[in-house]
Amino acid sequence: MLSKEELIVLNHYLQEGLSKSAIARKLGINRRTIHRYLKGGKTEPRYGPRPIRPSLLGPYKDYLRGRLEVYPELSAVRLLVEITAMGYKGKYSTLKDHVRSLRPEIPLPIELRFEVNPGHQAQADFATFKTAFGTVHALLVVLSWSRYLWVRFYCHEDQLTVLTGLHRAFLAFGGVPRTLLFDRMKTAVAKSGADGRAIFNEEMLRFAAHYGFHPTACRPHRPKTKGRVERAVSYLRHNFFYGRSFRDMEALNNQVEKWLTETANTRIHGTTGEIPRERLVQEKNHLLSIPEEAYVPMISLGRKVSRDGYISYNGNDYSVPEGLSKGEIEIRATVEEVRLYQKDKLIASHPVLEGRGERRLAPEHRRNLKLHLRRYDIFSDGINEFIEVQRRPLEIYEEVLR
Repeated sequence: MLSKEELIVLNHYLQEGLSKSAIARKLGINRRTIHRYLKGGKTEPRYGPRPIRPSLLGPYKDYLRGRLEVYPELSAVRLLVEITAMGYKGKYSTLKDHVRSLRPEIPLPIELRFEVNPGHQAQADFATFKTAFGTVHALLVVLSWSRYLWVRFYCHEDQLTVLTGLHRAFLAFGGVPRTLLFDRMKTAVAKSGADGRAIFNEEMLRFAAHYGFHPTACRPHRPKTKGRVERAVSYLRHNFFYGRSFRDMEALNNQVEKWLTETANTRIHGTTGEIPRERLVQEKNHLLSIPEEAYVPMISLGRKVSRDGYISYNGNDYSVPEGLSKGEIEIRATVEEVRLYQKDKLIASHPVLEGRGERRLAPEHRRNLKLHLRRYDIFSDGINEFIEVQRRPLEIYEEVLR
């Protein structure tokens, strides 16, 4: 049998007028072969159909079709395990191609975007991060219309942190949105009603009434309800936090404030196509005014005075005046300061210390301040405040003097 290439050459030689004997010599074939092809009128070789080989997947096709009709999202990997247990010996690629041809097309879900008017809504949420100096919690508040973002990191997720953060966010926005959307954070929501509606705690309701906004909460397991702040959390993780290092809480907050000013609120937002800072200028006209009187929470805690004259609150120490009578000190913390009371009498107030392990000494709380400070390494900010640092055993100083 001549190959296709040999037939082409044979026809070429015949057209050139060569004799059959000459063609036979050139092609290295017998003259009778040329006669047979010419007599049969063959110009191209003909091949019979290849026999159909039975598919190893054949016995399982009905099973696969039935499984996918009921569970259309079953993966080919999962189905391979199932039919292998039934005796399938074929390849995964064969199964994968067949499953692709059987799988019904799932229509792309279309999500309706919930649009809001300027000044109508803000969304708030916490996000947890791991740092070299411990676990920290970022409180994020984003205005839903302008997408203007406010972020600050804290050591706690307690109620005072939420109230303090919201107060700072309103100052950054230049006003208060009419509604504020939370998830089911315990610092805001006390419980759920029989109909699933969120019931806010009394402190949050007092705070909301003071600033004039209406607190709302998304339903459980419905994170897309507050999608704007959820996306802001993802943006904060990948664009700011990932790949950076931070010395302490102060450095972390300084860097995130710079990032908000130079990046987050000055970029062209992917959804609005505009710059959040510029949209905030328009939205400010629709925000509620911030009350002139500062909000004073009803959060109060009882504490005992330590032997060296301090009380502890949220991981930090605050000094109390010398000469107090024995008894418990009541802490009434506000969004900006820690107020200390004894028998309903205000005895001291301190600005809230952020972070952990810090200690604040008010100079007027010690009769002989210089004598007191000889026991510590201290530094002063030059105003009217002293902050003590870690105490060291006297043996260390004796060793240095030697």
